[in-house]
Parts: sequence; structure tokens; C-alpha cells
Amino acid sequence: MMLRSHLSFGLLAYIILFVNAVTLPFLGTLNQPGLLATVFYLIGLITPDIDSPNSFISRKVRAAHTITNIFSRHRGFVHSIFTGALLTLGIGFLLSLKEYDLAIAGWFFIGYLIHLLTDAMTPHGVKLFAPLSPYTLRGPIRTGSTHEKVISLIVYSAALLIIAKNFTNLL
Repeated sequence: MMLRSHLSFGLLAYIILFVNAVTLPFLGTLNQPGLLATVFYLIGLITPDIDSPNSFISRKVRAAHTITNIFSRHRGFVHSIFTGALLTLGIGFLLSLKEYDLAIAGWFFIGYLIHLLTDAMTPHGVKLFAPLSPYTLRGPIRTGSTHEKVISLIVYSAALLIIAKNFTNLL
């Protein structure tokens, strides 16, 4: 999926989670995130594409992309729940040193997971449980296709409707 599609699905997931309390073991309740949690969510949403040379994050953080490519190809190890969980644990550890709310790490993981699930909608798919399972979760939406753009627009519109319903007097 393209960045704008990840952001559309990410906005929809974020706003649904924002208006509904979700509790994760060890990380706490993920409702009403502050600015820092939102930033970590967005970072989680784009981090898996660090293994793609043309992605937004790879163009901004070249060194991280170069290091990642030593260990993984695009949609390889970085595109797995295992890597997301390891990064989340690392972030949680660092946040605990400064006595920040561990739910911030939970928001990173949710963003990471949303990215993986949107990539799983493409024919290339993702090995969601690598390295524990070789199974590839895939769908029919081709990256950059008209179908992706239309679905992304529908998802974005749904997010805006939820925002309008919950935070304005428009609906």
C-alpha cells in the first residue's frame, strides 16, 4: 500500500480507538492519547516501510534503511508482528526509564499493526508471524491501483464521518 492509504486506514483505526477505550496487558488503556502517544502511533504506522528504498521513512532516515537492508528485504522480517513487538518492548523499556506512560508504546504497536494489516490486503501480502510461520496473509488490492485509491478515499471519508459525528454538531 502507498503512504496515503496507510494514513487513511491509520486515521480510521485511530479515531475508532480514540472514541472507544481499549486496554492492553502491561501497556494500559489506550483511549484519549496525548500528543506524544499520537506521534508514536504515526511513527509505528510508517516504520515497517523502513525496508523499502522508496518509502517516506527510508528517504528521511537513510542510515536506518541501509542497516535494515542488511538483515531484511522489503516486506520481510520488518513486516512481522514479532518485529513490531520487539520494537514496542524496546520503546516501552526506554519510556519506563523516564517514567512515561507505557500506553505510548502500545500506540506505537497499534500503528505498526495497522500498517501490517493494510499491506496484507495486497497480492504481495505479509508474513505476519515471521519468523515463526512462513504463511503469507494476502489480499486482492494492487499497490498504487485505482482500487487502492478508491478504497483509501472511502476509508478516509469514513474516518471523517466518525470525527464529525463525535466531535462536531454537524451530524
